Amino acid sequence: MRLGGALLIIAALAVLLALTLYHDWKENKIPNRYTVAGIAAGLLYHGSLGGWSGLLNAALGLVTGFGIMLVLYVFKAVGAGDVKLFGAIGAMTGGAFVLNGAINSILFAAVIGLAMIAYRRELAARLGNTFALLFNLLLQRDTAGLVAYRSQAATFPFMYAVLPGIAFTFTYCYPAL
Repeated sequence: MRLGGALLIIAALAVLLALTLYHDWKENKIPNRYTVAGIAAGLLYHGSLGGWSGLLNAALGLVTGFGIMLVLYVFKAVGAGDVKLFGAIGAMTGGAFVLNGAINSILFAAVIGLAMIAYRRELAARLGNTFALLFNLLLQRDTAGLVAYRSQAATFPFMYAVLPGIAFTFTYCYPAL
C-alpha cells in the first residue's frame, strides 16, 4: 500500500474510533451511521486501490471482525454496535489486523475488568466464585450458575478497551496496514 493511502485509511480509522468512543461514552450506543460508513469506506477504498483483490481483502476483514464479535455477542459479552464496529475495522484494515485488534481489545477488557473489581476490593471473592463456577460447569456439568454469574459481572462499555486495543495493535503488533 502506498504511504499516502496508508495514512488516509489510518486517519479514517482514527476518526471512526474517536466518533464511536464519544457516542458510546455519551449514549451507551454506537450509531449505525458510523459503522456503515466505515464498512463502505473500507470496501470502496480497497476496491479502488487494489481492484478485486483489494475488495476481497476488505471483505475478508469485514467477515473476520464481524464474525469474532458475533461469537462474543451470542454470549452477551459485547453489544451489537461492537459487532458492526469490528466489521468496519476489518473492512478498513483487513483480516490479519482486525484479528490481532480483537484479541488485543479482549485482553485490554480483561485488564480493565480486573482493575475494576480490584478497585472495589472484590477480587478474591470473584476469583473464588469463578473457580466454583468452572468446577460446577466442567466437572458436574451444572450450568445453573452461569445465569447468576452473568448478573454479577463487572460491566463497562467495550469501546473503552477497543481504543487501546487497536492502538496497541497498530503500534506493536501490526505496524504496517
